[in-house]
Amino acid sequence: MEAEGSKPKRVKRYDMIRPLGKGGMGKVYLAMDRIIRRPVAVKLFSLKRMVNPGSPKEKVLRDFFFETQTAGALLHPNIVVIYDVGKTGEILYIVMEFVYGKTLLQHQRSGGFSIQKSLEIAYELALALDYAHSKGVVHRDIKPENIIVSTQGVPKITDFGIARFRKHLKKQRHALVGSSRFMSPEQVLGREQDHRVDIYQMGVVLYELLTRQAPFKGKDVQETLSKICAEAPLPPGRINPEVTEAVDRIVERCLDKDPGKRFSTAGELAGRLGECLKSGVHRGLAFDRDLVERLKKFQLFAQFTETELDEMAKAGEFVTCGAGEYVIRENSADSDFFVLLEGNVKVVKGARVLSNFLPGSCFGEIGAFARRRRSASVVAVEDCTLLRINTLLFNQLDPALQLKMLQIVVRDLANLVISLDTEIMQLTAGAVPREGMVTVCPLCGFDNEAPIEVCPRCSVIPYGYEASPRSAPETLTGEENSATEEITSGDLTDWAI
Repeated sequence: MEAEGSKPKRVKRYDMIRPLGKGGMGKVYLAMDRIIRRPVAVKLFSLKRMVNPGSPKEKVLRDFFFETQTAGALLHPNIVVIYDVGKTGEILYIVMEFVYGKTLLQHQRSGGFSIQKSLEIAYELALALDYAHSKGVVHRDIKPENIIVSTQGVPKITDFGIARFRKHLKKQRHALVGSSRFMSPEQVLGREQDHRVDIYQMGVVLYELLTRQAPFKGKDVQETLSKICAEAPLPPGRINPEVTEAVDRIVERCLDKDPGKRFSTAGELAGRLGECLKSGVHRGLAFDRDLVERLKKFQLFAQFTETELDEMAKAGEFVTCGAGEYVIRENSADSDFFVLLEGNVKVVKGARVLSNFLPGSCFGEIGAFARRRRSASVVAVEDCTLLRINTLLFNQLDPALQLKMLQIVVRDLANLVISLDTEIMQLTAGAVPREGMVTVCPLCGFDNEAPIEVCPRCSVIPYGYEASPRSAPETLTGEENSATEEITSGDLTDWAI
């Protein structure tokens, strides 16, 4: 280990590669674990920066190891894992999971997220906090800088076990400045604190995600802290009209000055956010037994029991889309997938119409489970009735039910790969299908050995079948396009809705 202030080359078995960032608590480096051969994030703290009179070295070390060892027992998909802690010379270190992505703060500075994506992030973080609280661990410093969104779109909370250790910093007041707007009233006033501090701070994070503004902001730190204790924030819906009253009430309850009036647990907060995720931008329908009965008629759900269909329907929402409305928008980021009960929808890439889906089709699941931006749009050709399901809520269902649905997802993905393989073989072999005579489904690869009007396997309508009046490529109405382009087999590689 080199002298403080210089770039370290190695800490124990960890080779430092490059700095990742620094804050009031220390510096973070990307490093390589020489034994396991995996990238890790190493956070370094200097004992020289700790208060000596009020915090003897023995107490600092005892608190450090106790807090980090407790936090190290947390294993949750939305919490950064702590692998190792230790001391070398006058340096303390924490070795953590390296998450390739950006902090929530970086995302906010570069444009932020949609309302739904913000709610999804808050929902996952609330579940993570509920898990941590159940293990007796309270974070106390939830803020965008401590939340990393991986390249797969998974939000992860970092720095568990560090907030309580912060009290040993020499320049404690200076360290407070960056986090002052996230402090709860009881933190500002020095009163007793518990897990509801995290719930309050989650409310501040959600407020900023929804509005791109802080709920309390003064001209200096003291004024900000005063507003936190004395003022009520403007409802997010007054700043961003897209925020619903239901979401306003959730934020208001999180930010209540009285901890007893906030959500009693982060799990309760997650439950309320989950209810909001069931209600998307499409017009919702009341739960109807007749709609559930229609699901039973589709081959897609042949292996599902009546109870399982009820569970899946209640985890989602029955919605309607009028002709011309978008069900899924290209480049959007959300975790919804759909089952079409009535009507017809078309898949559109830019100005190109790729294909159609008929009742009984499931679509959007690949993009939703992969947590990627949508690479194509889905538009209602006629008035449609659909079952909309958010994959984050789907993950809370019975594992056996999840497995059945995931088998469908895997099947669709496999069929898509087969389809692309068939197209590539045709191109490389020089085979050119006769115009207007499609025999192999472009979606699932089913070879009918005869012209297909509607694929018997996946219900897609392949374009090129001359006998079907609905098979001709269509153009969208509005500003989104001005023409329909010819589709080539190469376009299929971009199709992942």
